[in-house]
Amino acid sequence: MKFLLLSVMLAGQPLYDTEATCTKAATVINDSYPEQKSICIPAPTVYFEQNQEDKAFNNFYDLIIKLRNLPPKEVDILEE
Repeated sequence: MKFLLLSVMLAGQPLYDTEATCTKAATVINDSYPEQKSICIPAPTVYFEQNQEDKAFNNFYDLIIKLRNLPPKEVDILEE
């Protein structure tokens, strides 16, 4: 089972292999920022499915950006 670290101090939710490692990270954040609380929860299986979907979408989006930045081919240039 993997564990998610939930904290408003982080841009994302890191995924840890063990609860002990996740709890250690949460403790460091809680000690450093006492006004904020971080907790560890077991990662739901839906999280992994969403990550795969997000990864596929992001890869497709990156491909579109790369294709848009390619210089035009000779056959694509309109002659007037």
